[in-house]
Parts: sequence; structure tokens; C-alpha cells
Amino acid sequence: MSTNVAVFVDFENLHHSLESRAPEHGGEVRDLCLQVLSGLLARLREAGNPVVLGRSYACFDVHPGSEVAHDLALMGLDPQYVLATAGSRASGDIQLALDVAKVLFRRPDIQEIVIVSGDRDFIPLARQVLEEGRELRVVSIPDATSGDLLQRVGSGRFWNALELAESQRRGAGGERRGPRSAPARAEEPAEVPAATPATPSAPAPEAAPRGEAPNVVGHIPVTWKSSRGAAPEDQEERLLQCLELLFKAQVRHNSPDIWLSPFLKGPMTQHFPRLIHPERRALVNDLRDRGAIRIEERDNLYADHPYSVIVIQESHPLAQAAKVRLQQRKSS
Repeated sequence: MSTNVAVFVDFENLHHSLESRAPEHGGEVRDLCLQVLSGLLARLREAGNPVVLGRSYACFDVHPGSEVAHDLALMGLDPQYVLATAGSRASGDIQLALDVAKVLFRRPDIQEIVIVSGDRDFIPLARQVLEEGRELRVVSIPDATSGDLLQRVGSGRFWNALELAESQRRGAGGERRGPRSAPARAEEPAEVPAATPATPSAPAPEAAPRGEAPNVVGHIPVTWKSSRGAAPEDQEERLLQCLELLFKAQVRHNSPDIWLSPFLKGPMTQHFPRLIHPERRALVNDLRDRGAIRIEERDNLYADHPYSVIVIQESHPLAQAAKVRLQQRKSS
């Protein structure tokens, strides 16, 4: 039985994620983008699922150019021109989300939604699609996919954009192209709930109050463990990067202590966007277990609950190595 499909392409996101990939695939970024989309439409046709609505979003007048809009229109992915923001970059996320919402509430004949983007911002939209009982498919580049989006949606709903491009280059005479899992991750359930932060948001700025230092009321563990192990050398590199972020936070806030919750939600999320929240938290846990940092729970002068801070053990070999790397970058 066929399923009617609507395809929504965040073309700016696709183009940006493929900019470093085009040379190794022997073509221009524009051509590689079109190969991905052609491969996607071909796979849907092979499955007998007609695309009854297609949209693509970008500031085509500025980036990546109006000529690609013509190709997208011929493919049935009607270009939607969005306004450019500062720096000549455009964002069609809001328009894309609004158009998906229209389909959910006005088009009961469309049973499957395909979103071409690995952006973390689409987590609420993905959740809404699933809650409305529609099937969801996400097409993205593995190393440009938000780990949080993958965790929320489930790896079984992802298609690897690079595999779609490759299948298109092989041509219709090649091996039949069935669905493949997209981002290369360790075994995961098809659908898992979103991770819930274990630490409440801090109500005050990250810097500790001036004057008398607050009492330390406990040294608390960080209990999140990663469900997907990294190679030892990758883990060591991530730990060093995490310590570098902590040293930068010290300088930025002019304080030796770093508030745990804002650090996890801010610098860690921005620097490790491909990891999910438990994995980012597990890095902090690993640093604590190795003795490179302490996690202290302190009295809060402005609220009736304590707050948690990270204290770097600067004599630890990992901390010293991270500091040396920062100094080398600064002097180079």
C-alpha cells in the first residue's frame, strides 16, 4: 500500500553540511546537494510512495544562488525564498516548521513527513509529527547530525544523505536501494525518549557571589553514563577539549568555579553538538572519576536550594595538558 509523502528541505543546512564534502565526491556543492535530493526522491518512488508536496527553503537570491532554485522547482521541491540574516546567511527553519504544521492539521491524506536537515532545532517539530501519528523520515549527513535529534527520533528513521547521493550516481541500473540506517552510531532503539537534564537550571549568574565564599555542603557524583562508548583515543581528546572549555569559562566569568548546569547547557552543547546530553554529561563524570575536577554542591545565598559547581584540579596531568594546548594555540 502506497503512502503519500511531503518533503521539506532545509537547503541552507544541506548546502552548509556538504561544503567540505564536495571535493572528495568530485563535484560542486550544488551538484552534490541535487544528487542527495534526487536519490531521496528515487528511493521514495522505488518504495511506491508518491511525493505529493515538496518544499525547499533558502535565501536563493544570496546563498547558494538562484540557479539552483530552478533545478529544485523541476524536481518538485518548490523553492521558498526566505529573508537573509546578517552575514548573508538565511534561515528557513521557522517557515519550514509552519508549513509542516499546516500539513499535519490540514492534510490528512499525507501520512509521511520527510525533513532534510540534521539540525537540533527540529526536535520539537519531529516530536509533533510523531505525536500526530504521522511517519517521520530525517535525511542528513552523519557527522552533521545533532546527537540530541538522533536520540529523540531514533536511528531507524534516518537516511544517510551521502548514501542517497552515491546511489544516485550509481544510476537506476545498480543494485536496488532499500532503506539504510543513516548516522553511524552504536546499536540504539528505534525510538527513545528525550534525555532529561539531571541538574536544575541555575537561577543566578555563573560567577560566584562576591564577598564571603559560600559553604560547601557536599561533593556530589555525576551519575550519567554514556550508552555508546567512544574509542579510547577519541575519549581522551574529548576530555582534553572539555577541560579547555572549563579553563575558557574561568577566564570568561573571572571565577575559578564553573556552574555545572549552565556549563552543560551552554559551552558543552555548542562544542559537542553531535553528542546527546547523557554523553556530554558522561565526559564531566569521567573527568571527576579521574580526579581532574571536583563537583561541589554549595549553599545558595539567593534561593532555598543549593547549586553545583565544577572545580578544576589544575595539578592533574589532564588539566596541565589542556592548559598547555590552550597556551600553544594562543601563541601560534
